[in-house]
Amino acid sequence: MIRHSGKAIWLTGLSGSGKSTLSEMLKRVLESRGVPVVLLDGDLLRQGLCRDLGFSTVDRAENIRRAGETAKLLSEAGHTVISAFITPLESIRRAVRGIFSPGRYVEIFLDCPLSVCEERDPKGLYCRARSGEIPEFTGISSPFERPVSPDLSVPTSEKTVQESLHLILEFLEHRFSDLRESCVVGRSVRGRARRVVVLGLDCVPPQMVFHEEAKDLHNLRALMDHGVWGDLRSTDPPITVPAWTTITTGRDPGELGIYGFRNRVDHGYDEMVVVNSSHVRARRVWHYLEDSGKSSILLGIPQTYPAQPHNGITVADFLSPDVESPATFPEDFARELHALAGGQYLGDVRNFRTVDKDRLLEDLYAMVDRRFHLACNLVIHRSWDFFMMVEMATDRLHHGFWRYGARDHRLYEPGNPYESVMGEFYKFLDSRIGSFLARLSDDTTVLVISDHGAQSMAGGVRTNEWLIRNGYLTLIRQPTEGEELSWSMIDWSRTQAWSEGGYYARVFLNIKGREPLGIVDPGDYEALRDELTDRLSSIPEENGRAMKNQVLKPQQLYRTCNNVPPDLIVYFDGLRRRSVGTVGGGDILCSGNDTGPDDSNHDFQGIFIGAHMSDVRAGKRNGTRIENASCMDVTPTILHEFGIPKPSELGGSVIHLDGGTCSADMNTKKRVRVESRPDDHSEETLGYSPEEAEIVKKRLMELGYL
Repeated sequence: MIRHSGKAIWLTGLSGSGKSTLSEMLKRVLESRGVPVVLLDGDLLRQGLCRDLGFSTVDRAENIRRAGETAKLLSEAGHTVISAFITPLESIRRAVRGIFSPGRYVEIFLDCPLSVCEERDPKGLYCRARSGEIPEFTGISSPFERPVSPDLSVPTSEKTVQESLHLILEFLEHRFSDLRESCVVGRSVRGRARRVVVLGLDCVPPQMVFHEEAKDLHNLRALMDHGVWGDLRSTDPPITVPAWTTITTGRDPGELGIYGFRNRVDHGYDEMVVVNSSHVRARRVWHYLEDSGKSSILLGIPQTYPAQPHNGITVADFLSPDVESPATFPEDFARELHALAGGQYLGDVRNFRTVDKDRLLEDLYAMVDRRFHLACNLVIHRSWDFFMMVEMATDRLHHGFWRYGARDHRLYEPGNPYESVMGEFYKFLDSRIGSFLARLSDDTTVLVISDHGAQSMAGGVRTNEWLIRNGYLTLIRQPTEGEELSWSMIDWSRTQAWSEGGYYARVFLNIKGREPLGIVDPGDYEALRDELTDRLSSIPEENGRAMKNQVLKPQQLYRTCNNVPPDLIVYFDGLRRRSVGTVGGGDILCSGNDTGPDDSNHDFQGIFIGAHMSDVRAGKRNGTRIENASCMDVTPTILHEFGIPKPSELGGSVIHLDGGTCSADMNTKKRVRVESRPDDHSEETLGYSPEEAEIVKKRLMELGYL
């Protein structure tokens, strides 16, 4: 067993140079190596031991003296003490060094220009100092003397947080042999992760991260360079729900019986129901982990409302209604939520299909900033083994700004004022990811995934209008203007088929003996499906050329079909056109969207990046591109990282982060019945109330899922 001797690591630099971030990051790395660490932060010390001191020159010197004496006592007790203080004057830094025995103290200068620190301004202090609100502020109205002879200088304005940490660790391991990684085990003895983090980024397509134009995404690129990466095939259909639920269960949508945000509960003609967490009958990945005694933090994962009891913390997804609702577990965690997020926590932005682009962009930045602020707080201050969050801002960004930056879009205008918005937003997101990664210890596996991609939207196909004009659907009354189809409008005695609109079309047949007023003889079922497949596949574009339509039978896609699947699934023009649900007036093809301004549609390929933080920090390069990964593979991969064999009921394959490839067979139709969890509750107690369901339905219409 390695005996660690006490020592002091003193980080100095301007406000905003990275002291708090790097000190917290360093603490976690050393703790993962078995080093007893104490972190002294200037802000925290001011709240306790030094709360009687002001900010005069004399009081600042006394503040540092007390911090130095405290660090000395702790180091003499055998702790490694990390102290993060501005320490602006060389005379004070010399005095602190003089407190410690030679060889047990190092001074690390985080060298970051004032202009960069001021641009970062994480606490808004520079702005207040410039306005005169804060007198005697270091770097503005009070001097900061560059260290004359620090033990290490780290140019934090030129390097990512990961690179800066690597420099610091490399220096400390050279100076103090008992801090070397070889003296301890960063991972468990079997080489498995002690912790796994999944960062979900909704709707991120490969071209936004993997292409050369994305080379400025330094933190995501670091994970790619030191791990594995590649396209991640979405589910059928490639939409948020059920894709994220497949990702977190290892079950396909047919097994789950979840085919979209709303589903039929039976073969009657009642309204479809909005899905929620109580509809997920399969075990999710955290259930397997918590069975083995692990704890989980779940943040914004789709289909987690209402928040279910488990061993950890849940902040439910973006479909939590704006009413008194069980959106967190434990329920009283809701009282802490906004404070930990550094402002009003935003589960989603409202009305992102808007012409007010400046307001939308402001909301998107605020949403990401606060969600990652909350995430950083949780991974530092709460107990966890598995952490997963899903950020929805990328999806909203694409729907709101795709036409302005995508050169293949029919409405793209070179030089428009929003042309660089998406690229700049991804850089901002990457910086927040970097700050989050800085909080993780070496024994953490990190997965970055998206549930589906995005592409330019060419328009829509009014599926029900096509069914009407081709004699498959008959209405009691024919609207003269475009109107959302309600099932009460349908003359069931003369209707063979109808459709539910959205990013894709679900076509249902009116089967005799299955539907209450069915007219299609069961013996004609397959013939009618084949006929519709042929005709829907051949709907032409406006110029008469054939579209690349796909018409699929659920039984061809899924290992089994539970609940009430559609009879056909239709992707128009490779998902370049959405299925528009309105009927009455207008052509079959339309150029716009029926739910507001929207110029992107979903695509089949998302992203997968996986890396071990120990490899990133040790500079162990891998950079392997994987092939044929799918959403079904994520849960088996997470379990594998914890050393848990893949349960036989799961689909998919393990993605090996050492560069091995996976090849999950999405076409294997093994019949599997999804068993309910022992702790399942009835929908009456855990589902949406009628009022909540109406709220969520309206929101889904705003989001374009209906």
